Amino acid sequence: DSLKRSDQLTKGMVSILSPLEGRLEHLENSVIPMHDSTQNLLQLKRTMQKTLFYLDDVIGHYQAVRDTDKVIIQGPTGRLSDYLACVHRLKKAEEYFQQEDPDGPELNIYHPLLMSLVKSTSISVDEGGR
Repeated sequence: DSLKRSDQLTKGMVSILSPLEGRLEHLENSVIPMHDSTQNLLQLKRTMQKTLFYLDDVIGHYQAVRDTDKVIIQGPTGRLSDYLACVHRLKKAEEYFQQEDPDGPELNIYHPLLMSLVKSTSISVDEGGR
């Protein structure tokens, strides 16, 4: 009698667990592609964030003259730290263009501008002592 009861319980459990196993397998088959897609989207997001960061940096170099022109025109009088920061920013932009596009037209803007600043203020913008 006990053996019969155990056999009935086993069959009952199998009848409950078999559909549950099928449902879990179906759920897993549905979730795995979503997980893979989510991972791909996260990687794409990271790539886009890096690209945007790089583009912001590049745009900053292109806008250096426009963003610093008022301080540069006023000269170092009274605002020396601002003036030096602007000169430093222009130098960084020139270095960027020398590295990324040495034959590009941007260097025709930055190099003469920095050289005229050096001549007019006797400030060395070249840390390497060129």
